[in-house]
Amino acid sequence: MIRPSRLLVVAPLALALPAAAQNVSELQVAPPSITIKVGERYGLLATAYDRAGNVMPTARPVWSSNNTAVARVDNNGTVTGVAPGVAIVEARIGQRKGQAGVQVTPGAVAPAGATPAGSTPAGVDPFAGQPPGTGTATVLKIDPPSVYLLQSENTRVAPRAFREDGSPAAPVQVTWRSLREDIASVDQNGTVVALAVGQGTVLMTGPGGLTATAPVVVQQAEFAIQQGASLTMAPGEVDTLHVVVPAQGSRLVSPAALSWGSSDQSVAQVNLTGVVRAMGSGRALLTVSGLLQQKTLEVLVHRAVELLEVIPSRRADVQVPLLATVKFSAKALASDSTTVPEARLSWAVADTAVAGFDPATGVLTGRRIGRTQISVRGPGGGPNPLTASWNVSVIAGSVRLAATRFGLAQNGRRLLRASFVDDTGAVLGPATGLQWASDAPNIATVAEDGTVTGAGYGHARVTATAPGGKSVTADVYVQSELLLAGTRTGGKLQLYWIDRSNLADLRRATADTAQAMDATFAPDGSRIAFVSLRDGNPEIYVMDADGTNPTRITNDPQPDGRPVFTADGAFLVFQSQRAGKIGVYTAALDGTGMRPLAADSTSQTPTVSPDGGTIAYASVRNRNYDIWLMAKDGTQQRAFTRTADRNETEPRFLRDGSLAFLVERRESGRTVRQVVKADLATGVLTPISGTDLPVASFAVSPGGDLIALVVPQDPGNRRNPMYRIYLQSIGGGLPTPIPAGPTEQMQAPAFLP
Repeated sequence: MIRPSRLLVVAPLALALPAAAQNVSELQVAPPSITIKVGERYGLLATAYDRAGNVMPTARPVWSSNNTAVARVDNNGTVTGVAPGVAIVEARIGQRKGQAGVQVTPGAVAPAGATPAGSTPAGVDPFAGQPPGTGTATVLKIDPPSVYLLQSENTRVAPRAFREDGSPAAPVQVTWRSLREDIASVDQNGTVVALAVGQGTVLMTGPGGLTATAPVVVQQAEFAIQQGASLTMAPGEVDTLHVVVPAQGSRLVSPAALSWGSSDQSVAQVNLTGVVRAMGSGRALLTVSGLLQQKTLEVLVHRAVELLEVIPSRRADVQVPLLATVKFSAKALASDSTTVPEARLSWAVADTAVAGFDPATGVLTGRRIGRTQISVRGPGGGPNPLTASWNVSVIAGSVRLAATRFGLAQNGRRLLRASFVDDTGAVLGPATGLQWASDAPNIATVAEDGTVTGAGYGHARVTATAPGGKSVTADVYVQSELLLAGTRTGGKLQLYWIDRSNLADLRRATADTAQAMDATFAPDGSRIAFVSLRDGNPEIYVMDADGTNPTRITNDPQPDGRPVFTADGAFLVFQSQRAGKIGVYTAALDGTGMRPLAADSTSQTPTVSPDGGTIAYASVRNRNYDIWLMAKDGTQQRAFTRTADRNETEPRFLRDGSLAFLVERRESGRTVRQVVKADLATGVLTPISGTDLPVASFAVSPGGDLIALVVPQDPGNRRNPMYRIYLQSIGGGLPTPIPAGPTEQMQAPAFLP
């Protein structure tokens, strides 16, 4: 009896549904959520649509509230706040329904009875949430200024009142009207409902005749799920899905206009607002419907991940040289230790200024010296997610100094620049964070910025240590500013150091007692080339600037002399008589690569330009001494001076690239010798010494302020000349002789570079 009875009841109900209710395809409630106070009323709007998307104005819904203790709703959709809380108000026509969330906040209960004069109708917000302001409104605007909707969609626009200066005015009461009610309707709360495809306009009118309009564009456009066509999740993971309209700037569609469903609740569950929760491994199809459309998204819930397998070991502290790279990798493993390839892993670097990371390749690159941390997080949520992290130190690869050896005068200074380099030697950039130290601070000190100061005579090693411990050293040779050959001890020419501050103090440059002369400095001041008779014949040697490590360069029965270094310090250029006449030759510092550069006539006293490209020398090709020039390989030989009435000898390149040399000429019945400086480009000569001394040779200080003149004491005694050295300021001042005994020789001065 019960079963037939129930059948008889159900069938007539189905047959009794009105035709309008059977044709309703969708029912929407606007706005989708409201907040009212206790005692306040608000009118909701329900709109029914048929399968073609047309509004069904005659379809009337049945209203209900799921919590009448919080909010009641009447048959017209007017909601009244009863008590603080949340309620869901529903409109239903047949099997179709729409919902709105109602939040009721505490407030004074409105007295029962008719609406007071001058107030707004029940359910209408008179100020529509306008922000607070002061003063009289002179301009009204609608927010947003334009509305884009899909057919059957609704949204809410709001009034904004402004003063003349653009600041917010006091809220005003407005009324709304649609200028194209066939395309979009608007109620007095500003809720706009899209009725048909096209462009309409809503008009807002305020006090004093103020108005504002906003276009309403209704399109038949496709919506899309923002996450795409598929989603991979871990068991227990939660995500929120969003629906957008790509053709309308990818704006979000209100969740209240949509409904979601899952094909397999054991794999993934989704609520009305698009929040999806992964329940167990497998695949499920999520469906979103609304606005006369339907889209799907496939959800893959992979197996639970129990372990992360990482390289390098998670306990390792990783060091990576600056701008170098290191590889990281991580695998998600299930409980049976098999890989879960679908599991998502999230990488993060704490300080991206120190190190950058590419998750696609797993490559971390050191960007700046310092410390940071890299971490990888496995899938899933909860208080104890799977993670692994490494401390990363970005260190210098290797350090290279701009100079690994150099000479320095006492109290002189030099900034020793350093660079970081990679394993191939390529420069990565200026070195920073270095620790500097000197093994002999009494000889050379070094500051935090790498400035080395000569403190005392001798040899010191300066060390630069980079973060991470790699270091490099430079040899520093601190000496006097002038080196000369003299006979102060033992009567033989030997090498001595002297400073202009104490011209009476000569210090021996070597402990060797053999005769030595013609000393010259390498460009960096760390080596000295000189001529020695220690093997019984004038040969060229090279030693460190402190007199140690002498190395013989030449070995020929004929005398070699007047050596100079090339600009890079790797070769010597010198004069030799090995071919029968004095010529210019070159050889490496180990004595290899010996070859002539100018040997077709008497050519002597070579000098090399600061850029290393030109060699100047004195030659008698034109029957008297002239200055000649040639390329560093001996080619392009040409005369720089061609003077039949004078001799030009002793060329010396100066630091600025000009060429100084000695000019000998007859003047008023006497022989005059004078040092001049020539501009190689123009040939213009400038005297840098007077004509009062019979100069035989000279040297100019690196700063160009001082000239050392070699002068015979008795110019007429050519058989056994006695030479002295005078120091004179360039541009003026009297020559000052270096003190010497009556039989003491002094010659071949050379300034420390």
